[in-house]
Formats: sequence, structure tokens, C-alpha cells
Amino acid sequence: MMVSTDRTLIAMIEHKQVFLDLIDYLDEQEAGEEIPVSVYYKRVRRLMSTIEEVRDQKRLRHVFDIDNLHQAGLVIERDRHRSVITFASFVIDMFRHFDNGRLRELSSEQLEALRKEQNASLERLKECHILPGDEQFEDLLVVIFERLRNAQTRIKQNISSLQGQAERLSKIVEEHNLNDFEQTRKTQKALEEINRIYQKHVLPTLQFLNERESLKLGLPALTAVEYIAVELEKAGLPAISQRVLFAKNGIRSYAKDVEVIRKTLERYVRQSARQRHQYDCIEVAFNQLRDEFQLLQDGKLNNKYLDSKADVFRDGRMFAGLKKQRFDAKLDWNEIDHAVCFEEHLRVELPKLKKTQQNISVNVSDGDIRDQQERAVMLKKRKIQALMNECEIPAKHNDIHRYVHEYLKDKLEQYSLGDLLEGLSWLRSRVSIPLRPEFGLNSIKHEGLCLEYFPLVLEGQCGD
Repeated sequence: MMVSTDRTLIAMIEHKQVFLDLIDYLDEQEAGEEIPVSVYYKRVRRLMSTIEEVRDQKRLRHVFDIDNLHQAGLVIERDRHRSVITFASFVIDMFRHFDNGRLRELSSEQLEALRKEQNASLERLKECHILPGDEQFEDLLVVIFERLRNAQTRIKQNISSLQGQAERLSKIVEEHNLNDFEQTRKTQKALEEINRIYQKHVLPTLQFLNERESLKLGLPALTAVEYIAVELEKAGLPAISQRVLFAKNGIRSYAKDVEVIRKTLERYVRQSARQRHQYDCIEVAFNQLRDEFQLLQDGKLNNKYLDSKADVFRDGRMFAGLKKQRFDAKLDWNEIDHAVCFEEHLRVELPKLKKTQQNISVNVSDGDIRDQQERAVMLKKRKIQALMNECEIPAKHNDIHRYVHEYLKDKLEQYSLGDLLEGLSWLRSRVSIPLRPEFGLNSIKHEGLCLEYFPLVLEGQCGD
């Protein structure tokens, strides 16, 4: 007996745990979307064992029958020879949406495919005769917007999955108890997983959303979408061009979420790298020490101790201070009462010391020095404020850090990189629109110091 598609879907959602378990099976196997029939019916039988009403059991058997699912279009392939089935992709995606932890992150290859889709749309639009009402052009518009919606949907799923993974893994690391070996093992696995997600998913997503990414072939995805809007604008279709720009801004808005995820995971990535480096150093030192000891095992029993001048002791001096040294006493006090002698020494020397201190004139106390330093810092801050209030703010600039640095270096005496941040805060108070952060790390070197920062871009007019 066939069950209607809508009733089948309702029953599947009501008993979603069956399909969530199947999704977990797919993720564990990493063998595509095919599910063995035996695995599927095992989950169904487990569900039936929890239902008491015979009538409900009979109804669900009809609903979850593979032939019924295939007839409803929910199973798109059934290979009877290999006894495997494949659910429609929208079914799997629907159940993944019920739990952020089961959403799939996008790999660099998947992101590259999305980028190529936008480039293909642009190339096809340039070749097509843009004319409203033309059947070929209308079909192309449908494809363009389908690709844009697909990119936006998949990027949103990617962000949701990364947020769930970042929250789960960071919680494991933060709750690490050094006295619990099992928890230490879980923490190490969590750090490895964080490093994998950071390298394989977070960084490629940032690259995908970067409009100024330098590529050997083609354009960045958002740049290609921007050019699509420009082509439509030139063809006299501002409304359609605006729709494309709205879609582009929707995709670009996820860059802030990815940046938050990057900052969250980056600390743990550095922690994992530091731990691996420490482990490697310990392992190298241990191997060197073991090799030195093996040289003593010649069967002659002549040597029991390592030579203190061996390379293993010189490299890094990691065992410095461990060698026990004995010294002969330099003085022989015999039966002298040391306490009495020390009291006599203090009785004679303390008056001399107090008299010497009275003759020394102290011109500046420590408190006066601190007050002078604080006044100097305050005067310098006021000078920076005055300079930034007098400076002429450019209409546009692609690196505000660099602009403030060059300005203060010429105008301020004893300028340091710390003054750059003070000047930047005063410049922000004068700008009427927010400064836009840009992907990519810039650096400024001054007097032996180096400041690394994400550049801030000033767009449009600004003023006091």
C-alpha cells in the first residue's frame, strides 16, 4: 500500500531519530550517500520495538517501506544487487537542519566549485544577448539566481556547522582537567580536530569571501557577482542588478561570523602547535640521552656515568644544574657562637650606616618620579589629540593605520608605535561612517618594533 508523500514526510519528521542515526552512519563511514538496506531496516526495527500499538506499527511499516519511499521520490536510487539505497539530497539536508552539529562544513574543493559557478554565470552573461523578454536570457537569469541562492544557502549551513563545532570543541578544551588522563586524551583529540577545521574549512571560507583574493585563474566569487550586477546595470536593468547585489551582500555578511570563528579557534590552534613543539623537543632530548647511555652499554662495566661534556648536556643546557657539586668549607668557626657575633656586628655597623644615610641629600623621591612620568604621558596624549583634531582626513583611504602612522611620525616628537593606536582612536571619533576591516594582515615597522594589523578602509566622505 502506497502512502502519500506529505504523510510520509510527516511520519519521517515525527520519528526523525531514525534518519539522524543514518546521517551519523554516513558521516562515520565517509563513503558517499549510499546506505546499506540492512542498516536502514535495523534502525526501523529499533523504532518499532518502542511502539506498543499494533496499528501504529503496521502504519509505520507501510510508511518506511523502501518501495513507498522510492515511489514518493524520497529515495532516488535502490540497487538490489548491492542492497544499498540513496536518499534524495533534500531529505538528508532537511534532517541535518534539525541539528547544527550534523551540518556539513564546506571544503576548499566545494568552495572552489561555488566560485566557478559564479564565474561561469558571468562568462555566460557576457556571451548572451541581454534583452528582457528574450527566452534565452530569461533562462539564464533563472540559472544565475539559482546559483546565488545555492551559494548563500551552503555558506549559511557552513557557518552554522562551524559555529556548532567551535562551541563544542572549545568547551572540551576549556574544561580540561590535567589530573584526568582520559580527559587529557579527549582534549588532545579536540585540539587536533580544531586544527583540522581551521585549516580545511575556516581559512578556505575566508578566502572564498575575500573579494580581493589574488587568483591564478578566474575571479573571486563575490567579485564575479559584482561584475554580473554591473553587466545588468549597463544593459538598463537596474532592478535585476539590485537583486544580484542584495544576494552578494547577503553572502558577504557571513564574513563577520567567519572572522569570529577564526579568532575563537586561532587561540587553540596556536596552543596545539605549541604543545606539539614541546613534545617534539622533549622527544629529541630523550632520544639523544638514550643514545648516549647506549654507548655505555659495552659489557665492560667500566663506565657508569655520562661525561658532563657530552653533547647531550651542551645542547640547550636542558640538564644544567642537575650535577651535584661538593665544596670544602672556606672557614672554620670551631665553637664560636655565631648569633652573638652577628649581634655585635650589627651594634657597631648600624649607627655608621644611619649616619651615612643622613648625609645623603635626596633631590627627587620615587613618588615625584612617578608623578613626572604620568604628567609626561598625559601631555603626550593631549598632543596626539590636538594633532588628530587638526589633521585633514582623506575622503578615501585603503589603510588608515598607515595614514595615521605617517602623519604622527612627522608631527610628534619621540613617536612610538603605541601612539599610533592612540591617534587611531581619536581619528575614529571624527569619522562619520564606520571604518571597514579588510581581510589580509599588514605590518608597520618602526624603531625595531613591528605592528601587525588588519587594515581599515575608509570609504566615502567623512568629517568632524
